[in-house]
Amino acid sequence: MKKSKETVVGIDLGTTNSAIAVVLDDGLEMIPVHGQPTMPSVVGLDPAGHLIVGQAAKNQSVSAPENTVLSIKRLMGSDETVALGGKSYRPEEISALILGELKRAAEARLGHPVERAVITVPAFFNECQRQATLDAGRLAGFDVARIINEPTAAALAYGAGTQGGSANETLLVYDLGGGTFDVSLVTVENGVVEVRSSHGDTRLGGDDFDEALAKLAEDRFEETDRGASGGISPVARRRLKAVMERAKITLSDEPFAAVHEEFLTATAHLSTEVARSDYEKLITPWLEKTLDCMQRALADAGVTAAKVDKIMLVGGATRTPIVQELLEDRLGKTSRHEINPDLIVAMGAAIQGAALAGRPAPAILIDITAHSFGIGAMMGGPGMFMPVFGCSHIIRRGTPLPVKKSKLFHTVYDNQMEVKIPVFQGESIVPEENLKIGEFWIKGLSKAPEGNPVVMQLEIDLSGLLHVTATEKATGLAKSVTIDTAGHHRLNLDAARTNLAALFEEDDALAVGDDSDADDDEEGSDAEPDADEPPPGPTAGPSQPSRPELLASAKSLRRRAEAILVREISPTDAAEIRALLDASSTAITSRDWPALQEADDKLSDVLFYLED
Repeated sequence: MKKSKETVVGIDLGTTNSAIAVVLDDGLEMIPVHGQPTMPSVVGLDPAGHLIVGQAAKNQSVSAPENTVLSIKRLMGSDETVALGGKSYRPEEISALILGELKRAAEARLGHPVERAVITVPAFFNECQRQATLDAGRLAGFDVARIINEPTAAALAYGAGTQGGSANETLLVYDLGGGTFDVSLVTVENGVVEVRSSHGDTRLGGDDFDEALAKLAEDRFEETDRGASGGISPVARRRLKAVMERAKITLSDEPFAAVHEEFLTATAHLSTEVARSDYEKLITPWLEKTLDCMQRALADAGVTAAKVDKIMLVGGATRTPIVQELLEDRLGKTSRHEINPDLIVAMGAAIQGAALAGRPAPAILIDITAHSFGIGAMMGGPGMFMPVFGCSHIIRRGTPLPVKKSKLFHTVYDNQMEVKIPVFQGESIVPEENLKIGEFWIKGLSKAPEGNPVVMQLEIDLSGLLHVTATEKATGLAKSVTIDTAGHHRLNLDAARTNLAALFEEDDALAVGDDSDADDDEEGSDAEPDADEPPPGPTAGPSQPSRPELLASAKSLRRRAEAILVREISPTDAAEIRALLDASSTAITSRDWPALQEADDKLSDVLFYLED
């Protein structure tokens, strides 16, 4: 049995579905979640208030939309929140619940803790979206070994750079998922896989196609109903979206899809037929956008369509026949989809994870930054009446990773002792046209005449995350930061852990609060026993508390600890208590009951000596 530190899983955290894979001694394995190779990226609360993740949550999305969260990936990196059970949660927190479910499935399958993961993101994700994904992974209890781009993972899964492929080839990776689109131009030369260019749209995908089909169905219903029933409700609209999603899948293989949905209102039904040609006409505007992105990626790489050797399809939406037809028409080549487009990204992430775990790497990867980065500065030049504030780029898009570049700037007035430095991501010299990903101050500069030189250094690591250093050249005074505001308020991991821990505590309190309800649920359910419960047998007994007992103890200890923290205690004791509270919250969120037991025991010992 491999130790947990030698196992690095690969995760495709998708808009519609997520998947997890791992490379073991006997090869690559997709880890089933609830018995399936992929899991819907859906989180909800069931009618009893229990937390549900995956297919069960998706099943109730029509009947209980107010208690179900879908497509959270589209909100990653934003300050928007979603409501669940009367409380607000950030996208990172909901994503952490999805990742946590994948983590538990992997641990159940492998028989040991899984701590390290490679998580994929769209190549066109910006800095704040990447940071949010990293935070979600940490919140779920993962040590995130690497964030990699989805097209890069797909190229690995297709065997780019291995003996099974050509020694030298140019690949176009077309990734059309549920909520995002990416296209990347990848070259392979003697085992070196290099991403030459990337472009995309983080708000374009199969979700848009579903919405368009649902609107078509609603329009047809209103034409037949003629307003007799006063229109349909929000719940009925959810039903329409669900039934039209099924019709979309049918249209991938059939020229027509029959749609029958009874009682959209109290008195009216929908019965219609959708032709594949109708569907293709609906989604053509979105597909044209993807082709525009493709042309931009080809132009950025300096590659013509004739030079593309293979087209690789990624994402479930690429099953739509017109997608393959348009690509073949524009590039003159047949697309490849012999690997399941829903699984390929997780497979590639697992291959990268195996390399990070010390297994032989199938190829040397060279990824790029899909965006330019720079800082806001006063800019002037010949012929300009006066300097203007603009974005001075330091790292240009398409630069191979990792990268570290510097640029010299100067203070703008005498004795300027501090500088406020805004950092931008984007291609324009106009700051407002870019994404402001953060700002910081460098203070304590020397009292010097105007023009005191300050060196700005920007560094992007292999996960695509930005680090910034400002250094006064004359004195060596430096201010180094990891840009983490990303144009929004960075997630407070400790607060998020407490927020999610409370959700799990309430869930379990409800689950054990009424024995008669629990019995009824068991009699009417085919679910397997809870894998999170401590196992029965010789180790179970009075010396090993049950899960509800552990959670109750944790809640009680946290309240006592919070009461201690408001008193005047030594900084050392306060730091120890906060560290144990953090460990307790992390254990609850990841459902690591042995770790929770250990944290409870240590916290109890500390409180024993500090309480009166």
